[in-house]
Amino acid sequence: MLLHRLSEDYDEEISLATAQASIPSTVLKPLDEFSITYMNLDGPFSIFNNERIEYFNGNNATVRFQSEARLWRVFSFSIEPLFLYNENIQGIEGNDESTLRLHKGYIKFTVDNFEIEWGKDTLWWGPGYHGALLMSNNARPFEMYKISNPRATLLPWIFRYLGPFRYNLFISELDKEAASGHPPNSKLFGARIDFKPHPLFEFGMSYLSHFGGDRPGIEGLDLSDYYRVIVSNECRSLDKRDSNKQAAIDAAFTMPNISDIVPLADSMKLYAEWGGEDQGIAPDKRAYLFGVAWDNLLTVHGLNLRAEYANLSPERGPGVWYSHPVWPMTHYGRVFGHHAGTDSDDLFFEISHNIRDRFSYKLSFDKERSGLSNPNTQEKQQYLIEAGCKITQWLKVTIICGREEITNAGNVEGVEEENHFLGTALTFTF
Repeated sequence: MLLHRLSEDYDEEISLATAQASIPSTVLKPLDEFSITYMNLDGPFSIFNNERIEYFNGNNATVRFQSEARLWRVFSFSIEPLFLYNENIQGIEGNDESTLRLHKGYIKFTVDNFEIEWGKDTLWWGPGYHGALLMSNNARPFEMYKISNPRATLLPWIFRYLGPFRYNLFISELDKEAASGHPPNSKLFGARIDFKPHPLFEFGMSYLSHFGGDRPGIEGLDLSDYYRVIVSNECRSLDKRDSNKQAAIDAAFTMPNISDIVPLADSMKLYAEWGGEDQGIAPDKRAYLFGVAWDNLLTVHGLNLRAEYANLSPERGPGVWYSHPVWPMTHYGRVFGHHAGTDSDDLFFEISHNIRDRFSYKLSFDKERSGLSNPNTQEKQQYLIEAGCKITQWLKVTIICGREEITNAGNVEGVEEENHFLGTALTFTF
């Protein structure tokens, strides 16, 4: 049933991949997906990994749709406008606002196995499910130029033993808001490569450099400066070639058919990500993330369990991750790595069940500690329940509610908060 649904959803893509090279393919979807959501927050409930669509205490609503098109085998287009209504913005009663913006949208040019993209889009790097050290969808989509290979390929010579290979490179100009924390027009360069030397094992490497921007008394960068900033790892004392860098490696290993040994699950996936920030070789001040996922838990079809832990408070410099006096790793005020932020750790559990591809539910628990080096560490516990029902082939209804308990809120001893959240969504897929 799942394979049948996926074949329907990706009918055009499958047709394009299997068609003769001499046959052009043009696809137009004026309305691919349409959704309406309503969110009611009682208190400043923490909602993350949502492309920085912000909600405030009270009533909030969004309307969004996605349109796609492909011309032959060369050009593809996607556009996703967003209408957002917020009540009591910044917690100010009566401060209501409605906005309409282009949330995501891009143009792609593809020739053989080379693709270049321009527009607004998100990136998620690494095997993490609840978060990622370098790139996640916690921040607003980036305006970027991106180069990638859409199909995994083998490298020549002995490197072919590394298995199917994928890469992507991008450069983006970050937000220009006065309160962004970094110079206007600062640049973010990123690169990632993935290898799969075995069907059960894969690994990747990621790299980010945040640099440049308009700073008083500092002249602009030329082409050679861009090259030196990106490839150099030396500290330049905030001159024009200085930057803030992060790097990470990650790996994932899948163990299939473990139910043949013990009836715990049909398969288990172990994954981890290690990252470093600062000028060391290899980069020091390290953070890490690791997780495990069980599919078809207790051999019950569609029942999955996942656990994940991230630590972003290195012993050497607990507050360095994502922070910098000039180039913090933030976009429109949000970290674009792990949502927990600097000097923190995060423990996450989720059990989910998909029943006959029609009914689904998720139960999750997240414990986040912020300011670990502070004697008054903030501790946040979040409980979420989500249920979904596919009414028809093209309509799904989702209901979600949550409770959040915070102690030492804002790292102030004895301050406690309790927030609640209730939301529903209608999603139409065409």
